[in-house]
Amino acid sequence: MAAEFQLGDYILVQDGRTLEIFHRGLSESSRYHVAFLGVDVQPYSDGFKVRLGARRGDDQVTGGTRLKMNQEEFARFRDFIALAIAARDLVNPLNESTSP
Repeated sequence: MAAEFQLGDYILVQDGRTLEIFHRGLSESSRYHVAFLGVDVQPYSDGFKVRLGARRGDDQVTGGTRLKMNQEEFARFRDFIALAIAARDLVNPLNESTSP
């Protein structure tokens, strides 16, 4: 079953090993296989700036979508994105390894 996270005009959908980002004002969406997904989080004022895009190496994210979140929104996002990270790392959210 797919998980969804809504923030303003954005809806993020994580379904298995795919993360898709929809924007209310655009007819196209961005789609990432979790193997290529990069997530960068930086503190910003009283919240966070989050960038979702293609992962380059271990610590770079290129392109993608930039979102600003307050503390409460980021807490919900962290729980949501844990599913994609777990799928990327072939580990379920309960920290149990799975075999490919």
